[in-house]
Amino acid sequence: MTLAEYAIGQDDSTGTYCYRLEFAAAHLGSIRGGNASKLLIYKRKSGDGWHFDEAAFDSVDAAWERVRQDFVSALDSAAENSWPRLADLDALRTGPALLVKTLHTYFPDRVLPIASSAHLRHFLGLLDREEASNQSLSAIELNLALLEELRRISPGGSTFRTNEFERFLYRFFSPVSAPTWLKISPGRQGMHWDAFLAANIMAVGWEAIGDLRDFGSKAEFRAAYDEAYADPAHVRARKANALWRLTELRAGDRIVANRGKSKILAVGTVVEPLYEYQPQREFYRHVVHVEWDTGYARDIPPQNGWLNTIDKVTAAQRALIEASDVGPKPTVEVDPLYTWLASALEAKGQVVLYGPPGTGKTFHARRFAAWWLRERAGHAKPEAAFADSEALVAAERQLAGSGLAETAWLIVANPKQWSWSDLFKDGKIDFGYRRLKRNYPKVQVGDLVFGYESSPTKRLVALARVSRAFGVAEGKDAPTIDLEPLHPIENGPTYDDIVSDELLTRSEAVFNGFQGTLFALSGAETQRLSTLVGQADASTIEYLEEGDQIGQLTFTTFHPSYGYEDFVEGFRPVPDASGELALQLEDGVFKRVCLAALADPGRPYLLVIDEINRANVAKVLGELITLLEVDKRGLQVTLPQSKERFVVPPNVYLLGTMNTADRSITLMDVALRRRFAFIELMPRPDQLEQAVGTLKLEDFLAGLNREVARVAGREKQIGHAYLMPGGQPVEEAADFARIFRLEILPLLQEYCYEEYGQLQQVLGPELVDVDAQGFKEDVLEDPDALVQALAGRFSASAAESDEPS
Repeated sequence: MTLAEYAIGQDDSTGTYCYRLEFAAAHLGSIRGGNASKLLIYKRKSGDGWHFDEAAFDSVDAAWERVRQDFVSALDSAAENSWPRLADLDALRTGPALLVKTLHTYFPDRVLPIASSAHLRHFLGLLDREEASNQSLSAIELNLALLEELRRISPGGSTFRTNEFERFLYRFFSPVSAPTWLKISPGRQGMHWDAFLAANIMAVGWEAIGDLRDFGSKAEFRAAYDEAYADPAHVRARKANALWRLTELRAGDRIVANRGKSKILAVGTVVEPLYEYQPQREFYRHVVHVEWDTGYARDIPPQNGWLNTIDKVTAAQRALIEASDVGPKPTVEVDPLYTWLASALEAKGQVVLYGPPGTGKTFHARRFAAWWLRERAGHAKPEAAFADSEALVAAERQLAGSGLAETAWLIVANPKQWSWSDLFKDGKIDFGYRRLKRNYPKVQVGDLVFGYESSPTKRLVALARVSRAFGVAEGKDAPTIDLEPLHPIENGPTYDDIVSDELLTRSEAVFNGFQGTLFALSGAETQRLSTLVGQADASTIEYLEEGDQIGQLTFTTFHPSYGYEDFVEGFRPVPDASGELALQLEDGVFKRVCLAALADPGRPYLLVIDEINRANVAKVLGELITLLEVDKRGLQVTLPQSKERFVVPPNVYLLGTMNTADRSITLMDVALRRRFAFIELMPRPDQLEQAVGTLKLEDFLAGLNREVARVAGREKQIGHAYLMPGGQPVEEAADFARIFRLEILPLLQEYCYEEYGQLQQVLGPELVDVDAQGFKEDVLEDPDALVQALAGRFSASAAESDEPS
């Protein structure tokens, strides 16, 4: 390795060893925070020259030669388990965290992914190890002592991987103190808020100072700031201190987005990769990655200091923000299943929830996915994602990725009635039924809008997004939709450009001669229009990213015709510019997830596969079945169609659901079963503490399943969810009768193969007439009679009398 390949601070440091270890390898443990001196050698940002130990070396080349040599010696010592020899490596003494992470990278089973001496002492103290108070021990010595103790006290400790120990320690015994709270304004009067919210970031200016991570110390940064800006000294000090706080943010810290002195837009949780400098941005290049929670949006009394771009949030302000009537409502407790599921998923990489129908497999898969991804990101209240159905959908939408909405519209504005410039001035606009009326009920929050001005320009002039779907808003008498501005379009496509385009000339807007307001765009039309807009105005491109962009959470459903080409890659018919179909090689959902995760190694990516057993899973996975094993992650294979080299990165996880009534787990491919962990979800009669008339639902379900298991097998029982519409046990006889007749009875008929003798064994002679080969309709059609008949059959006393002697 050369110095240029090692050190940060150069013109392009993103591929260097130090950059990748600190900023692109969070899954190997964190060494974020502090200053660049922990990296031993780096190129100074404020002026020429290099930072190195000038007291020990005459030149940077001499320093690098010794540092490189000591790293090699450290790796050799670790390979031979000669750990005491590390104490003699003087050139690495001032970079203990860098040394620990390097050793873990090369020897993941021998070194924990924990590099902070303070954190190591914290954990050792909890285990009553004397090393916790020995200040002479280095970070690697503390690390080895902690690993030794963990292996000693853990049942089967030798089988646990070091990253599993690390996740357990930080999840349940984290040494991290209370989160830091900052207030940051997203531009003057919040002008960039919509863009920042969509991108899950907060960003500020001060571009002249460059990347804050390139400074070796705060003093070096302050000197550069003073040289770059000519404000009065006290103003420079305040602004420089505020900007430097971005480098000190940790996962889990909070950012309050505000507009002016009295408007909270959202509260965000800082997530990996924390702070970044993005030189490709036209402005606001200092970026912090945040998971926003708009449930805190509200007006508050004016706050002194909130006109500053960055400011600390005082205890009083935090209390105001977190007041009981602000933010998300109290949430449900986390189901213990989710902790167990998280452990299994992180250990195995892929898990299947299996069980009879109606046991909540998809219900729990969705909620676990939102909770786990938010919990891994350090969110303060990850369980808030499943407080109610709206919160869950919002969390899923946020985790599913950004980019161009799948649905887009072209909206025509007549300046005599309203103008697109009004939208950017006012920040919002609502309008009601106009042409084409059939489109209005289809509009959803988040849909992209291309704004067309009918006169005098006759061209696209704006990008906007739907902020409220079609409906009657508070204070309104008629239904409307709300739009919020994204970005103006300079010199956008004209009427003639759109009409003359081979694809767009068949669009709904052109077909109607732009006579109307709301026109739908197909996926192909949206992509074509996005291309034209991006070519006309490059500043709009960030709002027109590919609509198929993968986020951390992806859902798919297997079915009998689902194949390798859907999951990995394959040829598909797509329309060309002339509207004809042509075959094109396209990536499948799993390949896209893996590529996204490979480019973002610091965050987990979860693919939820519903009904995983309905497809031929071994055929769907193909050669990738080998790569799913945890110890095979990173192994390359060549895909047969594209001939590309492909890997499954370690931060990709699969969560499947399997209905055992369709197919038993024992029938699955043995090789597949070995690579997945399986967690069974069975019916929970105890969830049904409710009676419908004289029928106790708990007794009914327990008794019914006892008979079903006897006749059809354990895997074909009836789940409790059938009797919990809306998440609560059914209460009315009419509702129970409808569920029984339309949902439960057809399952029982299928299980018993229309054999009415078996059905009578399950339901009893009060409901089944074997001689007539049918049901007693007079009982089925009367909800009260049905409830009474089932109560007689499945009451607790009846169940006891039916016990075999």
